[in-house]
Amino acid sequence: MAHHEDWLPSREQDFADLCKKWKAGLEAPAVVSAFGWNQADCTAAAAKIDAFLTALDAYGEDDSSKNRLTKNEDKEAAKSSMRDFANTNIRYNKKMSDADKLDYGIHPADRSGTAAGDPETYPEAEADTSVMRQVTIRFWDSASKKRGKPHGVHGAEIRWAVLDRPPVSEKEIVNSDFDTASPFTLRFDESDRGRRLYFCLRWESTTNLKGPFGEIYSAVIP
Repeated sequence: MAHHEDWLPSREQDFADLCKKWKAGLEAPAVVSAFGWNQADCTAAAAKIDAFLTALDAYGEDDSSKNRLTKNEDKEAAKSSMRDFANTNIRYNKKMSDADKLDYGIHPADRSGTAAGDPETYPEAEADTSVMRQVTIRFWDSASKKRGKPHGVHGAEIRWAVLDRPPVSEKEIVNSDFDTASPFTLRFDESDRGRRLYFCLRWESTTNLKGPFGEIYSAVIP
């Protein structure tokens, strides 16, 4: 569902190669144990990746419009699952070295220069719903009139969820993505149209320290 190009390859074959690397690791008990990955998360991510690779093979044998649609839908589902897994099991995993993370496409935060402290400001945001089945979130720093992130900040954590009622706090907004630059785009299914998306953001420093969440925004999925 979510889409951003900060670390997942845009070229399909490169993405497929990364998927094969991920699948091998997610299905290897020794790797899962060594890195302390959550088994349920591994199973879920591996299933999405396997579905995409299977659809890609089917499209290679028969490039019909039906197979192309299935491949593209499964690719987006695999990307969303991989981003979720990266945020929860890889990006801040102390059992994984920078080289380990790089093997799975995750570039470690830049540790050169002066160490950054906790971000003190938060991102403000707006939603663009001009494209059907798509919500684009543009964000900037609350303390600046310019559209950019503060010094020492690597990017923004974006929490989002499609809910039937307004959330009481950000804890109810369960999906999490990370983007290094505005804008960030979420794509939805036809069945989601008319439902309400809730989202909030916080900055994350180059040393993985998190700032406060800003306000919770909402938008109707077009």
